[in-house]
Amino acid sequence: MRTRLSPRAETWLLLGLVFLYAVLAAGYFTLRYTGQWTDSDTSNLTRAARGIQQEGRLVAEDEYTLGFAFPALTTTIAAVTGLSLTQLQLLVYPLVSACLALLAFVTYREFTGDLAAAALGVLLLFMQPDFLFVILRGSHEKVTWLMQFLAFFLLARSLRAARARRPGDFAACVGLFYLAVYGLVAGNAFFGSAFILAVGVSLLGGLFILLRTAGLASRAAVTRLIYVAAAAMVIWLLHIFYLYPSAIQFLLHLRNALHRVTAVALGDVASADPYATIVWGWVSRSAYLALVIPTFTVAGLSFLAWARRGFGYLRGREYPVDESGTFLAWLLYGGFGLQMAASLSLGRSGGVTGNLQLRFFPVVLMVGVPLVTKGLTQLWRKYSPRRGGRLLAVATVLFVLWMSGASLLKATNDPALSNYWMFWTRPEVASVAWADGHLQYRRIWLGLDGIRLSSQALAAGTGLRSGNVFDVWGVGLDTRDLVVSDVERDLSLRRSHLLLDLRGEYLVYDNGSVAHYHLRPRTPYQK
Repeated sequence: MRTRLSPRAETWLLLGLVFLYAVLAAGYFTLRYTGQWTDSDTSNLTRAARGIQQEGRLVAEDEYTLGFAFPALTTTIAAVTGLSLTQLQLLVYPLVSACLALLAFVTYREFTGDLAAAALGVLLLFMQPDFLFVILRGSHEKVTWLMQFLAFFLLARSLRAARARRPGDFAACVGLFYLAVYGLVAGNAFFGSAFILAVGVSLLGGLFILLRTAGLASRAAVTRLIYVAAAAMVIWLLHIFYLYPSAIQFLLHLRNALHRVTAVALGDVASADPYATIVWGWVSRSAYLALVIPTFTVAGLSFLAWARRGFGYLRGREYPVDESGTFLAWLLYGGFGLQMAASLSLGRSGGVTGNLQLRFFPVVLMVGVPLVTKGLTQLWRKYSPRRGGRLLAVATVLFVLWMSGASLLKATNDPALSNYWMFWTRPEVASVAWADGHLQYRRIWLGLDGIRLSSQALAAGTGLRSGNVFDVWGVGLDTRDLVVSDVERDLSLRRSHLLLDLRGEYLVYDNGSVAHYHLRPRTPYQK
């Protein structure tokens, strides 16, 4: 005889399991390179935090123009704990990011009304490499998505309170929602504006649906939330124009991006291909497909679930008043999906840096996963008692194992499969430190891209006192010093990118695996 757990015990058990998986995933990310990794965003945010730490003000020389929340929070934690900024960024924050699973679980339970669907949703979300990578690296997304999940939860609760005509609960949820939105805006003004616009568009779409399928109470509830979204836009405007004017720069970038889209639409050639990394970023296309097929499967299922529910809502077969949380998730998926489609156009035109769609994709997954898991749990309860239940269980376990392994390999950019290396070695760091200590106001070449050594050097504050500037990719005409390591040579072979022929140049430093070359003078004016 089986003993059924109480609802409270079942909740804690599922919450513990999903949190355990999140901690294991974060632990693997941290231990894979034992803290010897970096990337450009991690470097930029660390520099911004160091600027606040040294100057004692939010608007420092090396400020992060899109938001001050993450650098300021990092500086505060460093002051309280005594840890260095790099220790927080590379060792502590990835593990702390696992706590995001707890808030995601509560939010998904609000969206689905089902504990099993919520737990499965968190597992699927933490098996998405694009989501894992941005929350585990040292960027602002861990705080951004924390605030966004909190805003989703409060929005769902406020919708329920409005439908139940509980004005006190509604006012409390709306007030906390405004705080969460400001936390999101202060962390990144661009994502804050995208969130507010997506919520507004989603709620307007929901009002259109409810005009056909629901009564006055539900329409009035959604109408109140539209006013709430409009008030949130006022918060955003006050922030970028008065509280943190540096954030207004992203509007200039957006204007330039729109001009670029118009130019490409009129026949100009795109300046960048956002999908070029598929060719050179991985050892082969088959390896890339093996890593992304699980993600594309979840994305495809989320779109099918969204389309199926939308068709039911429009035909009047399903009534959103019976499941307000799922209806809200469905609306948000449509709003963020439109932004994802727009980002594809901007990225293809070269109007932005080329990875805008990668920034929006995790948000679409965040609201699409609960739609998938609610449908999957309903199918499981319907068909598992039948003959094919065991076969379905085995297939599910194998797919989950594949998805978990693929997500960890892709999120860490494992050098066995990826050409986008983000690790560094101690001899390389020692060589850069030697060069910075013996040279002043020089341009020093550090590698084929700005990911490995140059990001590490900038994050560590190298070059601040010496005035040295670090060069990457091609060697500039005024660059006379080059740091070349065995790792960089291996990377050049992997990418089929020839390094500069340094035979006959001055070898001024060599620690066995890293060499520092100084180019011979080509003109009487060079040294």
